[in-house]
Amino acid sequence: MYRRILRFIFLTILGLITTLSVPLLLAQGVAGNNYAIRVASSPRLIAHMQAIAPTSNTQTLLQQGIELYNTERFSEAIGVFQQAFANSQKDNLNQALVLRYLSLAYQHLGLWEEAEKAILQSRQLLENQKNTTNTQAYLDVLAKIWNTQGRLQWARGHWSVALESWKQAEASYQQAGNRAGVVGSLINEITALQWLGLSRQALAGLSHQPLVDFPDVEQVIKRIEQIIQQESDPNLKASQWQSLGEVLRRIGNLSMSEKSLQKSLQVAQEFQLNKAANSARLELGNTKRALANRAIVINNQENAKNNIRDAINNYQQAAASPSFRLQAQLNLFSLWVETGEWLEAAKLQPQIQQSLASLPASTTNVYARLNFARNLTCFLPSIDKKSVLWLSCTSLKQLREQPSKPSEEITSPPSSQEIEQMITTGIHVSRSLKDRKAESYALGQLGELYELTGKFSKAQDLTQQALLLAEEIQAPDVRYRWEWQLGRLWEKQGNRQRAIAFYKNAFNSLKFVRNDLLTIDTDVQFSFRENVEPIHRQLVDLLLQTEDNSQLNPKLNQEIFKDAIYAIDSLQLAELENFLNCNLSQIVRLNLDDDKLDLKAKLDKLDPNTAFIYPIILEDRLEIILSLPKQKWIKYTTSISRNTLESKLNELRGYLTRNDSGRDEYEPLSRQLYDWLIRPAEKYLNSNQIKTLVFILDGSLRDIPMVALWDGKQYLVQKYAVAIAPALQLLSPKPSEKKQFKALIAGLTKGSTFSIEGSIFNFQPLSNVKNEVETIKQILPTSEEMLDEQFQTKNLQSKLYSSSYPIVHFATHGHFSSNPQETFILSAPNVPINLNKLQELLQTRKQSRPDAIQLLVLSACQTATGDKRAALGLAGVAVKAGALSTLASLWSVNDKSTALFMGQFYQHLVKQQMTKAAALRHTQLDLLQNRQGEYRHPFYWSPFVLVGDWL
Repeated sequence: MYRRILRFIFLTILGLITTLSVPLLLAQGVAGNNYAIRVASSPRLIAHMQAIAPTSNTQTLLQQGIELYNTERFSEAIGVFQQAFANSQKDNLNQALVLRYLSLAYQHLGLWEEAEKAILQSRQLLENQKNTTNTQAYLDVLAKIWNTQGRLQWARGHWSVALESWKQAEASYQQAGNRAGVVGSLINEITALQWLGLSRQALAGLSHQPLVDFPDVEQVIKRIEQIIQQESDPNLKASQWQSLGEVLRRIGNLSMSEKSLQKSLQVAQEFQLNKAANSARLELGNTKRALANRAIVINNQENAKNNIRDAINNYQQAAASPSFRLQAQLNLFSLWVETGEWLEAAKLQPQIQQSLASLPASTTNVYARLNFARNLTCFLPSIDKKSVLWLSCTSLKQLREQPSKPSEEITSPPSSQEIEQMITTGIHVSRSLKDRKAESYALGQLGELYELTGKFSKAQDLTQQALLLAEEIQAPDVRYRWEWQLGRLWEKQGNRQRAIAFYKNAFNSLKFVRNDLLTIDTDVQFSFRENVEPIHRQLVDLLLQTEDNSQLNPKLNQEIFKDAIYAIDSLQLAELENFLNCNLSQIVRLNLDDDKLDLKAKLDKLDPNTAFIYPIILEDRLEIILSLPKQKWIKYTTSISRNTLESKLNELRGYLTRNDSGRDEYEPLSRQLYDWLIRPAEKYLNSNQIKTLVFILDGSLRDIPMVALWDGKQYLVQKYAVAIAPALQLLSPKPSEKKQFKALIAGLTKGSTFSIEGSIFNFQPLSNVKNEVETIKQILPTSEEMLDEQFQTKNLQSKLYSSSYPIVHFATHGHFSSNPQETFILSAPNVPINLNKLQELLQTRKQSRPDAIQLLVLSACQTATGDKRAALGLAGVAVKAGALSTLASLWSVNDKSTALFMGQFYQHLVKQQMTKAAALRHTQLDLLQNRQGEYRHPFYWSPFVLVGDWL
């Protein structure tokens, strides 16, 4: 529930700790839709104001403005702040402080130019007296201004400079001795570092600052924890633990989020701080809910049920407090809806309606009503089961053994007229507050309700009004929603041309805010499912339908192909960013010559003997687009539903991952997939002398090794070398230098059992790893090795820092999951190296040696069984490592055959000077054509995939 009005949450949560010397007073809005930043005047500043202007009413006006701001009456607050500014003409410090508050209020209303003008004027006033005043009051105001400027910069998309502003705020608070302010600024930095953070070196390049100025996220978290531990004020301590827990949840570190929130609750209970305890329980409920959603993704039903139970308990306890009752009830209501507990939700409905009726006019009031109305919409019998809204209505229903419909449990569900009235009230309240963003949301949501009930004319009118408001306040984060809605409306009325135009507009608007959506509540993933993926897929669907229209100009067809590929490739990139919870734009920018990616031109430059195959899974069909060197795009289609395709892919993977399955089991399915993906392209591949196929795979296709496709006589690997690209925008292949490679080889022979976030991992010993390491050393005699106890992170870091290794080879257990915390390789002694730690280790070498790792090899890893997004873990490792290529396995293979495989691979790569893709192909053929026949089953040779540069 707390994740529905996404951008409003984003602008008021992310890194926006703006208090002075008071506790982190983040007052969570109803159901989490509005985390409004409460502000308070510092005792130091009050004393300063009274000393220099004891008879003025500036202080009174400032306090009135703050009260209006904290009750979310931002328009009224602006008027009072303007009066306070006029009355403080003789004091630059007070004027600067008032302007800072004024900027915050402008930001909440989406008045960006006014907000920027106010904060710049505030900075200038302080600049005028910085040489004469260096008091604690001055430093506090300066820190506040830096934090507010960072908030504005972040909201406008200037992410790296926002980080610098927050670091300036931290430094000012540190100088003033304000530890609470330091913690707030560091929490801001966590989100910025996580989002920007491919590497400290990349950050330094963005801002031209030394590397030492950019610690990684884990270092910042440890520093915050140390400061909180030293805090003596229990109220402040509980609040800080809670704020840390919230930001950890937002960056996807759910286990640490839970621990921080538990610490907040423990402090509050120990000192009998009831309000702080219930606030912590509310946030614990949100984190538990996030853990449940993550467990659903990785197919751990029992874990999901346990976390849902804990979330319910926390919400119910928080609801006992009048201060948090409505927030907790709304969260609980949405949880009942998502799990299909219609009767429980219906019991709660009248209590929430009564509370909403007595809620004073505020932005919280508006968003609470909209959120409640949207959940009530799930009760309507007319709701389209293919609608985006239905995703949130049904997201957790699989936890019920016998999911039901509302009509089967409730005798009198809410009517569309009741829901309409609730949204209409939200429109009136937003207009009375002069909050155009809230008004835009309300108008658009009423349009959505009319869309769902088939009143398309009214829906279009309201959505157009909402779109105009979003354009007036320059809010692409709101605008894309209504452009998308208009696209759906035109599509439903059969006007495909207009539908495509609005879908394109939504796609372009989304490019400005996609990362905002991906970095907010990534633990839950629903922002992506509901607000990013459908736009891309629906646009591609419409474009490729249009391409089949014979009346279109043939020259236009290629433009349509390019648009379709760009849209789906941007989706692949967005999925990776969503998984990694960071921004990949810097990598993309390095790989592009201009802002608009000309995919065909780029592909044609890469390799004259390589073809690119782009399968696109749509609801009712599988579209495949083929790119051949210096030729037009080619498209072919298979009519098959998404569910049927995924079922067949899961069945095929099941056979391939069992070395006892028979050819009669996996070959028919493998042949069927070959017929869909390759058969129509055979004549083009043959006539163009194609040697390598690069797949950019979609959805469940990522779980299938393409080399195992069977044409009826032979496997695909017997015809072509094969590589995988996570997204074309991340590709920048370069021919390797023909030289003897040097490798750093790390291996672990021992087994291990441990748990991460409730998941138990039990790895068996790898007795052949020692043979694998020795074989590679014979082929690469200048290489260095670390085996068992030597393979520790400190030793690995030292080696990488002190010498250059074109190849880094890990012969150890690894696990790829849709949970970044459960994507890791194992080092001694039983220490998982997760994505962030792996990135930190491999980026260490770049501080002294800027040359990239040519090849990262993970020889004993596996993707999580039943996890639909697990293959993203493999792509995530490839991207996080910063290596040009990554060779890894889709499932855990017999370590004896793996040792043989790796020895053969390096023979082909180094001794025979093959490309990486060719070396992989010949190695797979070696096992497939083994005379003894013991490794001919695809189980042994097919799971090894090459991700990235294939040359």
